[in-house]
Amino acid sequence: MQTDRLHSFRIRASRADLAAWERAAHAAGTNRTSWLRSLAAEAATTGQTPGVLADDLARLRRDLAAIGNNVNQIAHTLNAGGHASPQAALDAVETAMLGVSDFLNDARAPRRKGGGRRRSAR
Repeated sequence: MQTDRLHSFRIRASRADLAAWERAAHAAGTNRTSWLRSLAAEAATTGQTPGVLADDLARLRRDLAAIGNNVNQIAHTLNAGGHASPQAALDAVETAMLGVSDFLNDARAPRRKGGGRRRSAR
């Protein structure tokens, strides 16, 4: 037991929330207390409000899937003997890679007063 953990607090939750937290903690290979502590620590470290990161990742996943679809369409056209310019797909991939890089840099950037994030210099 760690001696630096001297404070505790209570959280009111519905049975459904409690069950969902238990399942999530178990899936992560830990207990509910450690799981909740890690979520709070991550939020304090990143400054992200709940759901923002998940929404951003879902948007990023959709964007990358659309790019993959475009690349597949170009490959299908070329394999069928047609002509297609891969430049548009390459441009989209480059834009997506820059977006992923910006997203990751922004997620790691410390919060400024007022809630904004510092942008890292490239």
